[in-house]
Amino acid sequence: MSYTTTKHQYSIDVTRNSDNHACSFMCSNVWEDMGQYTYYTADDDEVKSGAKNDGDVKAEISAPKGWQQEDFNWDTELNAVFGEVDSDLKKELIDYFTSDMKAKYFATQKGE
Repeated sequence: MSYTTTKHQYSIDVTRNSDNHACSFMCSNVWEDMGQYTYYTADDDEVKSGAKNDGDVKAEISAPKGWQQEDFNWDTELNAVFGEVDSDLKKELIDYFTSDMKAKYFATQKGE
C-alpha cells in the first residue's frame, strides 16, 4: 500500500492512498500520573459523625508518579488503524519522531 504523510511539529498525519483512510499520530504518549485515591462519601459513618467531610481522601491506592512518557508500539498502532503494518511507513514514523522531538514535546506538555 502507499501512504501520504504530512509532518507537523510533534505529529504526523497519515492517509492511505487507496481509500483515503487517515489518522494522526503523536510522537509519544504523555500524561500526568496523579495517583489513585478513594474518597469519603455522604454514606460513610465518618462523614455522618462530622469527623470527615464528603470528598476527603480516605486512602491512597497508588502514589502519584508525576509526568510520564512512553513510546508507541508502531506495529500495534498501525495494525489497529490500518489493519496492516507497512514497513516504509513504520520506518518514516520512527525516523521522524526523534528522541529530541519527544523530549521537546514532553516539556511542552508539562508547561515548561
